[in-house]
Amino acid sequence: MDQFNVTQEIHLHAGQHVVLVFHGLGANLLEVSRLADSLHHAGLSVVAPELSGFCHGSACTSWQAWVELGRQHVRRLRSQYATVSLCGLSMGATLALAVAAEEEVDSLVLLAAALAYDGWAMPWYRFLLDLLPIVPFKAHYQYREREPYGLKSPEMRAMVKKALRSDHVSELGGETISLAHLTEGLRLIRHARRGVSGVTCPTLLMHAVEDDTVCIRNAEWVLQKLGAHRKELIYLGDCYHMITMDNERETVMHETERFIKTTVNELLDSPAFEMPGLMSRELRRSLRAASRAA
Repeated sequence: MDQFNVTQEIHLHAGQHVVLVFHGLGANLLEVSRLADSLHHAGLSVVAPELSGFCHGSACTSWQAWVELGRQHVRRLRSQYATVSLCGLSMGATLALAVAAEEEVDSLVLLAAALAYDGWAMPWYRFLLDLLPIVPFKAHYQYREREPYGLKSPEMRAMVKKALRSDHVSELGGETISLAHLTEGLRLIRHARRGVSGVTCPTLLMHAVEDDTVCIRNAEWVLQKLGAHRKELIYLGDCYHMITMDNERETVMHETERFIKTTVNELLDSPAFEMPGLMSRELRRSLRAASRAA
């Protein structure tokens, strides 16, 4: 029997082409709600499950359980939709990479894939993370999120800080994450890296040059090692790790839509989608200014 509860998910129906979206480790559905709404508005069906044992507020399970949950969701959607695209954010992208190595998906989008904790804002003692699997009593310890919270935008950073102070949870997830979750996250990273050459579907990576959590060289490594014939890496120059919330969010939404629609159209005898127009840097800047003024 499947282990997931399908009521604990975002499900936005818009036709026979679906995007399965995974949130980040220790986060929840709120983290991917902006992306889900954007893709749905663009005419794509979207399913974003809350992954038990991986999400905020649930007791940690193993990385193998996370991968199996992801595989179950892909298989379920393949029986319901004509095409299934897979998209993940941060450690959700790492999970998506691992799932895509084992299940048939039509396209893959990796947003700020967490394939190491080596960004410039990580604490000086980050090398100790590799010792977590042998640390006793790690289930009793918590890692506390801190500024800049993966955000270059002062406005977004202030919003997250306020939410964490008042509710101890924000759009990015909880204010703390257990070391047990981090340990399993490291194990998932190692597994995903071993299987990256087995990912053969069209793949888009987007990563911030100034990512404070995961250095850009990790995305470049994935691009080189992917088994896919069609693969792209888009460098983002005005944001940190949380690229779906930060200054480049319009670009992230637009390019995710473009890539998925392009790959779906190429699979069909007649195109299902009109392609989105090009968005200039000036237009993105104007949209960002308008959103700040709203």
